[in-house]
Amino acid sequence: MSVRLACVLTLQKILEEKVFFSTLKNSFKPNDKAFANFLILTALRRKPVIDKLLGIMLSKKIPNKNKVLTYVLLLGAVELLYSQTPDYAVINEYVSIAKKLTDVFSSRMVNAVLRKVALKKAEMQNACAFPESFKQILKQDYTPSQIAQMESMLCLEAPIDLTVKENPEIWAQKLNGILFENGTVRLPTIKTGIESSEGFKEGCWWVQDLAASLPVCFISNIVGKKVLDLCAAPGGKTAQLLSKGAVVTAVDISPERLSTLKENMSRLDFHQNLSVVCADGLVFLQNTKEKFDIILLDAPCSATGTFRKHPEVMYFKTLEDVKKQTNIQQKLLFEAAKHLSKEGVLIYATCALSKAEGEEQIKHFLAQHTDFALLPLLKTSFQKYPAKKLDESIIDKQVLRTLPYHNKNDGGADGFFAAALVRIQ
Repeated sequence: MSVRLACVLTLQKILEEKVFFSTLKNSFKPNDKAFANFLILTALRRKPVIDKLLGIMLSKKIPNKNKVLTYVLLLGAVELLYSQTPDYAVINEYVSIAKKLTDVFSSRMVNAVLRKVALKKAEMQNACAFPESFKQILKQDYTPSQIAQMESMLCLEAPIDLTVKENPEIWAQKLNGILFENGTVRLPTIKTGIESSEGFKEGCWWVQDLAASLPVCFISNIVGKKVLDLCAAPGGKTAQLLSKGAVVTAVDISPERLSTLKENMSRLDFHQNLSVVCADGLVFLQNTKEKFDIILLDAPCSATGTFRKHPEVMYFKTLEDVKKQTNIQQKLLFEAAKHLSKEGVLIYATCALSKAEGEEQIKHFLAQHTDFALLPLLKTSFQKYPAKKLDESIIDKQVLRTLPYHNKNDGGADGFFAAALVRIQ
C-alpha cells in the first residue's frame, strides 16, 4: 500500500471513528512517518478552509457510498497547496487512489477538481479557520478578536519545548534553541526524531510544552515534601517535581501511559523518591487516608488548548464534552482537598481553553471551601533567567491562563490554566 493511500484511510479512521493520530502513527513505516505526519496534521488544521474551497469546485455532492473521496480530495489539496511536490505528480497519485478505491468516473472528477485547486495556491497560504462546533466552545468565553487570533495560530506548526535538568542557557546554545525566562528551551524545526538530539539518551532534558511547565514553577522549597501527582502520565510535571527534590506519588489510570512515565523517569535517572500507582485518581483518593504537603491535579479535560499539536480535538470535542469533563474535575478537586495537610498547596491545572474547566471551577471550589484561599501566582516565580520574556497577560486575576497566541512571535503556546489553592485552616 502506498503511503498516500494509507494516509487517506488513516484520515478516514480519525474523523469517522474519533481516533487520535498518535495512536495510529506507528502503523506507518519509519521512513514514511514524517510525510504522513505532515499530510494528516495539515489536513486536520486546514480542513474547514479546504472543504469550503472544494465545495465551490464540486458540481454536486459526493454520494455517501463514495465518501472516501472526500479524504482523497482533502489530502490531494493539502499536498498541492502546502508541499513542494510537482502538481502533475500529486494529481496523478490521487487520481490513481480514487480509481483504486471507487471507479474510473470518480477518478476523472478527482482529476478535474485537483487541477482547479492547484490554481489557488497563493490565496490559500494563510487561510485558517476553526470548525464551527469548536468555535461554539470558544464563543462561551472569548471575543471574536481573541478567537481570530487563536485561529491564526493554526497555520503555524507547534514548536517543541524542552525542560532541562540544569544549565538551560547552555542547552539553548547547544541545541540552537530559544531560552525563555522560566528555563524552557524551545527548539527550531527538527527534521529527524527528537530522540536523536544531543542530550536525550543521557537524560539531560525532557519534552514539555512551555505552558505545561509553568504550574510547578509556582511551588518553591519542596525538598523532601510529600507530593501527590494526580493524572501524572506521561510525566513532565512528575520530572519537574523530582528535579526539585520532592517525594512524589504519581497516579494515573492508564497502564500504557504509566509505562511511558516509567521509561521517561528511567531515562532521566529519577528513580529515587518516586512511587507509581496505576489507579483511577478518584478511586485512589477515596481509598487512601494519606495526607500530602502538595497535590498537583492535572485534571482530565477537553484538551482544547492543544489544538495545534492535536488538531483532532477540534473535531472530537463539543460543548457537551466540556460539561462532562467539568463534572469529573469537580469530583477530583473536592476529593483531593480532603488529603491536603494544613498550609498545604493544591495546584489545579488543565490544558483546556474553556473557562468552565478553569476559572469557573476554582470560583465554585472556593465558594464551597472556606478553609481554602487562592494563593496568588506571581510573575517573579518564573522569572529565573535573563532570557525571552513570557507574555505579561498570562497571569490574570492571580491565576495562570495562557492562550495559543501568547508569545506568538516566538511560536505561541498551548492553551492552559492553573491555579494554586492553599489550606488555611
